[in-house]
Amino acid sequence: MFSRAVAHSSGAGALRRFAMALMALTAAVTLVLTWPAQTARAQGMSLIRDAEIENTIRDWATPLLRAAGVAPESVTLRMVNDDSLNAFVTLGNKMYLHTGLLMRSENPGQVIGVIAHEIGHIAGGHAVRLKDELERARMLSLITSALGMAAAAGTGRGDVGSAVILGGSQAAMRNLFSYSRTQESSADQAAIKYLRATGQNADGLVEFFDILGDQEMLLSSQQDAYARTHPLTRERITSLEHAVEASDLPPAGDTAADRMRHARMVAKLVGFLKTPGVTFQRYPETDTSLPARYARAIAWYRQGKLDEALPVIDALLADYPDDPYFHELKGQMLLENGRVADSLSSYRRAVELAPREPLIRIALAHALIETGDDSHLEAAREHLAQAVKEEPQAGFAWRLLATVHGRRGDMTMASYAMAESALLHGDPAQAAFHAERAERGLKTGDPVWLRVQDVKQRADTMMTEMKNDG
Repeated sequence: MFSRAVAHSSGAGALRRFAMALMALTAAVTLVLTWPAQTARAQGMSLIRDAEIENTIRDWATPLLRAAGVAPESVTLRMVNDDSLNAFVTLGNKMYLHTGLLMRSENPGQVIGVIAHEIGHIAGGHAVRLKDELERARMLSLITSALGMAAAAGTGRGDVGSAVILGGSQAAMRNLFSYSRTQESSADQAAIKYLRATGQNADGLVEFFDILGDQEMLLSSQQDAYARTHPLTRERITSLEHAVEASDLPPAGDTAADRMRHARMVAKLVGFLKTPGVTFQRYPETDTSLPARYARAIAWYRQGKLDEALPVIDALLADYPDDPYFHELKGQMLLENGRVADSLSSYRRAVELAPREPLIRIALAHALIETGDDSHLEAAREHLAQAVKEEPQAGFAWRLLATVHGRRGDMTMASYAMAESALLHGDPAQAAFHAERAERGLKTGDPVWLRVQDVKQRADTMMTEMKNDG
């Protein structure tokens, strides 16, 4: 009995180990395979918006996109508020750059190189093809899991089932990572091609990869996200270096204008995202450069010390009276410190200087609404209408439009604007509710009525997807 009991216990233990191995492997495979889809939905991501920085990134990206044969207006560029080094693209031509990457970059060429690489992924349709590759890997994993369970049940040996599922899962991962490495190499070569076509040097891209070169030595949990999502090997870096050396790219050298835009971008991000103490340490009073003064003005403002911040921004405006972003920052300082009426002149001047910047128009409209003076509502509506025309995905602008229409007594248009806002904020139930209310006050066939039908359809699709995912 003792020997048979031990044998029975050993078999049960093997089966339990198999079950645990199956659950662990399934969880690992699921994590790897679903991460891109989760990223595509921006789950858990904190996105930040800034007119100046987005304008800088778009100006750098536009010639590269054209060289790649991609319409610049078809690509959405966003910043993720995350201190890690990372950049990635998702379905729908969406490119995301982590603020950590931007702040840790040393020159504009490094950022431009990363942008060129990501455009290589867009032009190559890698996000769409990766989705297909992920599905193939998922099916292989599921099939081998089923075979493993069948083997364990048929032989009564959990180790046999574990071996089957482990072998199948490893094969799926090998295929997937091999495909990913192929994509990365392809994007590297495409980046060199686009940089050459636009008369730019690829040294920045090589420098950025050199910064990441030691990431392979770290545990996965300690690596920057870029090293994990873009498989980086010394062989790949060497291959890129040889390709750059063999190309006829122009010599390195960023323009003075691009160096200043890069320095302003970094200073602004540090001022807003780091603690004031870190900002003052990095940009001490002895540093009288424009970026340093910019960063310190933001740091004082974030500390609520308007009496310290305003003189700095006023001095910058005295030196650069036609800089829209300095006017925008002064307006923000005043608005957020309760001086709403005083902020209007700064915001209006910013809009005059940068009429195609929807985020600045939205800020001005917000200030106009916050005055509580209904005589400003029509101007606010006009600015918001122009903003959503330029950028239909501006959810906050739609919410402000709902406020404007509501205060003017137009509840139909208020409901429509709320429907657009709810849809953009990922609340399809509220979007459908407000769309139904708006529809009742609209004439069939009216342009807004047609748009409401689109909102209802998208809301239904989102609710179905959420139900299926749940």
